Amino acid sequence: MKHRLALLVVAACLVAVAPAAAADRIVERGIVQSLAPTAVVLRALDGTEVTVAVGPGTRYRLNGRAAPASAIQPGFVAEAVSEGPGPAIAVRTFGGGSLVQAGVLERKRLGMLVIRRAVGDTLRVALSRRTTVWLNGRRVAPRALRRGMGVDVVLARDGSARAVIARSG
Repeated sequence: MKHRLALLVVAACLVAVAPAAAADRIVERGIVQSLAPTAVVLRALDGTEVTVAVGPGTRYRLNGRAAPASAIQPGFVAEAVSEGPGPAIAVRTFGGGSLVQAGVLERKRLGMLVIRRAVGDTLRVALSRRTTVWLNGRRVAPRALRRGMGVDVVLARDGSARAVIARSG
């Protein structure tokens, strides 16, 4: 009987404490607009943009799996969870299955493309050994890409380019 009473008291304490901890939790949801080392910008369903601080302790998940921050790309659906006024403790994102980013090639560096999207921002996309590049319907080497070409980039799960489809002229 004493054990049951003790259990009941512990359970009551846990229930009383849980709402206070949950009240400090802030969850922001939206579409990733940009991700920097110190913040992630989300566009909510009502069109407002929310900036959520991130830090070295922030954990990132992509499609339910742990991921580096570099795998998070604009256009992914996201949920950022913060406790109190500090940086987010977790950023959970979904996307990347066959996500396509379109724009104009700004720069090409070793293993990296910089694309200017129609909305005016730039997107950095890593190239991997598995990346295939197509120019005007023909498969070519990445060195054939030139500044000013229109490109569609199909992203892989890790955020790198799976395929680059370029148009000259």
